[in-house]
Amino acid sequence: MNYLINFILLGLVYVLHFYKKWSRKNKKVLIINTLMYIYVVMVLFVTLMPFTIPFGIGNYLFMVTANFIPFRDLKLNYHGAVREIFLNIIMMIPFGFLYPIIKKKGILKTVIMTFFFSLIIECAQLMSAMGGGPNARAFDVTDLITNTFGGLVGYFFFVTLEPVILKILKE
Repeated sequence: MNYLINFILLGLVYVLHFYKKWSRKNKKVLIINTLMYIYVVMVLFVTLMPFTIPFGIGNYLFMVTANFIPFRDLKLNYHGAVREIFLNIIMMIPFGFLYPIIKKKGILKTVIMTFFFSLIIECAQLMSAMGGGPNARAFDVTDLITNTFGGLVGYFFFVTLEPVILKILKE
């Protein structure tokens, strides 16, 4: 039920704000921006939903769940650490690909924005852990690093396909 409420709210935000704004421009802008919006919603679904708002600090040990040591799980041979690294990289490739198309920015700005997008997610997970609850997630610096790298990989895909993308957008 929480998922449904979250999706309804995100759908309303799209229809009432973004669709109106983007549909005033050309159809290609609407399509690319809508793809980015859907992508961001799916990332939020995987990383945060259902998001529980901490009304009071329910978990006084929430910082214990946070990982501030890069690649700790990999170094300690935790089951699934390699898989998680690859999934985090793959998850952020679309951001690194779509962001320079939408904002017409270069590699540095794309990587910085990927980092900040990831940082917002990780901080929200930390807040969720602070509130406790069954859906609490954990802050992990490795996720920040691998997500940012995924954005960089996405940017390289963009650069590789840029002539084709520019041709499609000009048509």
